[in-house]
Amino acid sequence: MAEVFVPLNRFQSVVATLTGEQDEIYATPAGVSSIVLSCQITNNSVSNQPVTIFVTSNKELPAPNFAGIEATGSYVSASALLTLNRQFIRKETAAYIQNQNGLSETPFTFVSSLFEGYALDQVDAFAYDIKNNTTIRTDKYAKSFFTKNGVSVIDSTEYSASLLTIEYANILAQQVIKNQSITGSALVSTIYQSTVTQSFNTSITPTALEISSSGYLIGKLKDVVINTIENPTLVAQPAIQLVTNVLIPPADSLSPVVSGKLVLEETYGFIVSGSTQLSVILSLLESANE
Repeated sequence: MAEVFVPLNRFQSVVATLTGEQDEIYATPAGVSSIVLSCQITNNSVSNQPVTIFVTSNKELPAPNFAGIEATGSYVSASALLTLNRQFIRKETAAYIQNQNGLSETPFTFVSSLFEGYALDQVDAFAYDIKNNTTIRTDKYAKSFFTKNGVSVIDSTEYSASLLTIEYANILAQQVIKNQSITGSALVSTIYQSTVTQSFNTSITPTALEISSSGYLIGKLKDVVINTIENPTLVAQPAIQLVTNVLIPPADSLSPVVSGKLVLEETYGFIVSGSTQLSVILSLLESANE
């Protein structure tokens, strides 16, 4: 099949009368980005008419699945110990990944700051959520591994290392919340860096129940992040309302888009909802994506 030719730049006009439903006035073609130059909605009736304008991306985004995860309390001590050791977990996790990469038969170009960032964001997200009985920060952290269009940002050569970063930061966290040395864990045999040492708080003596409960919750949050990366549940990105129930007077018009201020990426839709007494004129500049 021959490829569809898309001009570098093309002006496009759309004229439509609304049906009373949500009408997709324009859908940006694949391989194109469109700049809305003007939009005029005219009220052809003798009474005020409301209009609502949406932009839809037609994209599916990953939605972290927290089903079955319930915190039964606020784990203040565990959160405090994680926060106290956030820089330690950051450096130690990245050092471990660097060591593992050096042992690999096909090592990639290791950039410490990338994996330090993963570990630090994870600690901060978990520390906040287990203290505040929420999942809001973990949700944001899991989504950070994808672009706004739902595409993974993890380089294919670093995929396994990225997952291992999340797993190892969790191993360190599980020992840190005990307020005990990480080398006391059967899963950690050595320290891989000496830049930042583990910190302890002698005023905190967590009970076995606190350690078990907070550790279980941290582990479940880690699983959500891993599952989101490996097998993301995709949901349609909600439409964005640009204008909501704005009244257009009789025999008058509304121009809600300032010239050149709205860009529609490929497959984005421009939807207008209003009565059959409204007509729309849309002027656009289409440009082929490179």
